[in-house]
Amino acid sequence: MKLPALPKMKSLGDNPAATRRIMIDVLIALAPCAAAAVLFFGYHVAVNLVVCAGACFGAELLFNLIVKGFKKENVKKSSCTDFSCLVTAAVLALLLPAKAAVKGWDLNFYADGFRTGGGVNNILFSFDILILCILGSIFAIGLVKMLFGGIAQNLLNPAGAARLFLFVCFALTAVQAAVPGLTATSGATWLSGDKATDEPAALMQLFLGNRGAAGAGETSMIAIIIGYIYLSVRRVIDFRLPLIGLGCFMLFILIFDGMIAQSLLFWADTPQRLANNVFANVLSGGFVFCLVFMASDKATTPSTFWGGVIFVAGFGLLTALLRAFSVWSEGAIFALLAMNLTAPLLRLRERKHSCQWSVVSGQLKEDENPSALAENYKLKTDNSSSTENCQLKTDNSPSTDHCTLATDHCTKGVSV
Repeated sequence: MKLPALPKMKSLGDNPAATRRIMIDVLIALAPCAAAAVLFFGYHVAVNLVVCAGACFGAELLFNLIVKGFKKENVKKSSCTDFSCLVTAAVLALLLPAKAAVKGWDLNFYADGFRTGGGVNNILFSFDILILCILGSIFAIGLVKMLFGGIAQNLLNPAGAARLFLFVCFALTAVQAAVPGLTATSGATWLSGDKATDEPAALMQLFLGNRGAAGAGETSMIAIIIGYIYLSVRRVIDFRLPLIGLGCFMLFILIFDGMIAQSLLFWADTPQRLANNVFANVLSGGFVFCLVFMASDKATTPSTFWGGVIFVAGFGLLTALLRAFSVWSEGAIFALLAMNLTAPLLRLRERKHSCQWSVVSGQLKEDENPSALAENYKLKTDNSSSTENCQLKTDNSPSTDHCTLATDHCTKGVSV
């Protein structure tokens, strides 16, 4: 069964050049996060990015050749040319810690030699994390994306699903910052500690990225904000949705974590403690990174504004509940993937309402699709120079509330 794809992404899937432009913008927006990760954790992050990029590109190319045949022309026509696999690779690499020591493997070079131990922070070169990068890339591209039909057909965010797969299968140890004077960590965060926010300049250190996040690329809030501004200016994402999602998340954290789980209501300085708890939850962990770069993924999220509002609000609610009451201190990836499962239902509702128009006092009015226009009982398409004669049939009986489109696929060409 083929999942209902977003109309915009469907057209992009048929136009690799248009998709490539969007993916290049996303890669540019991710560049500040990658630079901050390299600053805090050193060359390990750069190596992880290269390995993930090669593994994702190779996995997608191999899948295309297996399906279409090992021919030279199929290499040029493969979906790798739209660069979506490189975006998956970049996000996955930034979701992972800089280096890791997997129990039972420990294929790492330490300061004292190969497999000599001494702690993950003494690793000079980590083969363990490279193996995880390759496994995660194959899982993301092969199982999550291509097995469902490629771009715009995948049910889950590929990088998020791969990160969860690696998280469940392998315990990733915290990694301290590689630069002297910096104390950032990837793997263990403020969320997994005592959530104390009364120490001097704690929130500023979290904002700068000097306290840690679940992944190397989630550390610096400044870098994430720069990426958000770039994507908004380039109109790759709707700038309103991350802000709405952030506001919902702060409200739910205030209620569930601050007031209930942490019992901060009965202190002399309750307002300050509640505010510190809310802002520390925002600045620590990967929620904001996921909100900007993953909850805006056109392939796994609703296409309309109100569908997006429901999606980001649900994302914030589930993350807050997981952080407050579950054994998982982070929760953002779990919440994102859970909301990905609701996206097909939201898309089906969007398509239903894109086919429904109400007639009031002899005038045709739009039901729930603010971007489509009706004129002389004809539905306009993306091509402003012409209409596809998408005529509307009406029943003269007064009981008819909606018109029926006289085409087989009423959403074809409609901008949503």
